[in-house]
Amino acid sequence: MRPLHNDRWAFWGLLALLCWLPLPLGSNRTFAVALLVFWSQILLWGTVFAWRHDLAGLSARLTLFRWPVGLLGAFILVPWLQWLPLPADWLAVLSPEALAVSQGVVDTLRVSLDPGQTQLYAALSFAYWSVFVAALVLVRDSRRLDTLALVLVGSGVFQALLGAALFSTGATYRLFFSELTHDRVKGAFVYHNHMAGYMEICLSVGIGLMLARLGGGGKQRPSTGWKEKLQAAIDFSLSPKMRLRLMLVIMVIALVLTRSRMGNTGFFAALLIVGLLTIVLSRRTAPRTVALIASLVIIDVVVVGSWIGVEKVIDRIQETSLTDEGGGREESFEFRQVAAEHAIGIVEDFPVLGSGAGSFYGTYLRYRTFRQGYFDHAHNDYAEIAADFGGPATLLLGVFVLSAVVSAVLVLARRRSDLPRGLAFGGLMAIVAFLIHSTVDFNLQIPANALTLLVVFAMLWSVASLPRGNVKNNSPVD
Repeated sequence: MRPLHNDRWAFWGLLALLCWLPLPLGSNRTFAVALLVFWSQILLWGTVFAWRHDLAGLSARLTLFRWPVGLLGAFILVPWLQWLPLPADWLAVLSPEALAVSQGVVDTLRVSLDPGQTQLYAALSFAYWSVFVAALVLVRDSRRLDTLALVLVGSGVFQALLGAALFSTGATYRLFFSELTHDRVKGAFVYHNHMAGYMEICLSVGIGLMLARLGGGGKQRPSTGWKEKLQAAIDFSLSPKMRLRLMLVIMVIALVLTRSRMGNTGFFAALLIVGLLTIVLSRRTAPRTVALIASLVIIDVVVVGSWIGVEKVIDRIQETSLTDEGGGREESFEFRQVAAEHAIGIVEDFPVLGSGAGSFYGTYLRYRTFRQGYFDHAHNDYAEIAADFGGPATLLLGVFVLSAVVSAVLVLARRRSDLPRGLAFGGLMAIVAFLIHSTVDFNLQIPANALTLLVVFAMLWSVASLPRGNVKNNSPVD
């Protein structure tokens, strides 16, 4: 009997989008955003079309994820409300400061102080929600989850190799009206910290996939003699597991060579935090799981890190003054926090609906002092989201993230199957790394990183919805 829905082409479209996102400078250009919006609608409505003969099944699938879909949906409505023309009486209630700033200056009153940028963010936010919903529907069985994880790892390795090649040649060129100098590993990104953020996601998913491949939850037949042990070692060195391990090493090298202070700190802190949490939650932790986590810390940090110069990252973490590097200014953590502190002032003046999605770069001018320079972003995702979207929307987003964290922790605590536990580990690790990194950077303002992380969120909820039992033997739906 033929299945009611054949959405394989849409699934491959999702994978292609994930590989494309980093290439046009992290999709952080207007033309790339337009392409992303167009692509997202093809995915969403193509998925609905593929399920047209099983709308009840589609509804049942989405009902499983009604809370994350609803929370994210409510959040992405905020930019549309900010852009909507409002009567003066309404605006006086929703945002008195916006009324005071805009009245007598513009003909159409809105919550947003930068309607054009907010309109762009509204379209981009809807694209995020569309891809998130499509991913929840398309990535619904173990085989597709495994494929999705492999594609993310492959994309990360490609960016690492591209970044290493450009860095080794000291490439300097102009692309999409931007002057690019590869004085560090940046991949296809403009800013090394954004490359580090992308590596955090791909590495975390790769580590989770490696844990699933090791079969941490299953029984292991011990090797009795040296011949068997040697044969096992040779088999492992030639196996897909070893290839995956080498891919992880490549990405670790790229992450360290970005020289991103909080990118490296966030990644390795997340590895330790989630690793220890997994050991605590596991009623019976397999030795291979502990060995992999230990090897990631010891081999990747001590051996690989020493080889490529991890001490340079440590020196940058310890540096607290404003430095000049490569002919450009490099801000210390303390200097970056100036913009975040000013963002708090924006939140105080625009507490309910914010100053408008994407408006920070302009609104900031009203709050900075002359000697403190100019920032187009707050270098703190928490502060910038609160300033742009307002307190209630930020709370909605926080609940969305917290629900994913709880879902991942429950999978680690209750499930025994390899794939769910491995991908829950990787997804949770990516979230924790970003929670740390976001305190001093703005990765969530970069479409490639924000949407890739959002797909990891969808992966976590899909993992939690997998049937119990030996998941590795589940056959795909289509």
